[in-house]
Amino acid sequence: MMMHGPGGPGGMLFHEEIGEGKVVTGVPMSGDLVVTRDTTLANGTHIHNQTQTKIYRDADGRVRREIEFELMTPSTGAAKRSMIIITDPVAGKRYMLNPQTKTAHVMPLHGPKHGQAPPPDGQAGPASDNASVNREQLGTKTVNGLQAQGTRVTKTIAAGAIGNDQPIQVVTERWMSSDLQLPLTTTHNDPMMGTMTTTLTNINRAAPDPSLFQVPSDYKTETVKSGDTMYMPKP
Repeated sequence: MMMHGPGGPGGMLFHEEIGEGKVVTGVPMSGDLVVTRDTTLANGTHIHNQTQTKIYRDADGRVRREIEFELMTPSTGAAKRSMIIITDPVAGKRYMLNPQTKTAHVMPLHGPKHGQAPPPDGQAGPASDNASVNREQLGTKTVNGLQAQGTRVTKTIAAGAIGNDQPIQVVTERWMSSDLQLPLTTTHNDPMMGTMTTTLTNINRAAPDPSLFQVPSDYKTETVKSGDTMYMPKP
């Protein structure tokens, strides 16, 4: 099974920071996360993909993500699907909802504690052991009407480290809102994977409807043990 969307390689750059990263309270919001990926093949073919995720966060740090993606299997071909993930640090649970079948999988939440941030950019990832990391501060600028602090992290994989005959540079540039405590835009440029850009748009500072963070009453609920394979909607 192949999944095309924000859950692919490198596609969790933003999602790790909202719902799966540190818990942010007192800053409710909603917005649209637009993820674009551009790849150029060796023969010059250019591939462009774009997906959109709706994000909601309440004042208690609960997060709802409505993710659109495409599943592909040999029997069904490509099929558009959606998945809803509700992360509830108050209850200590994560809910994965399949709108197609009206089922919900519930699992314990063992993420970072309140105020605990994910590892800094450039400090994690499969190439970290073979790469030198340089971190630059880019100052401030306005992004989508909010002040943001910029950071650029450059990983340089030395020639020969992974069979490469020349050094490889992987660059991540992120503009972070200290007000929302979220990245407003992130660009990840990896010569081996292409360029991925995530941008948070249509930002609304009003508190979302509380019902968005609850499993609908007509959904069938199943409890999943910690460590089980992540649930994915069937094609």
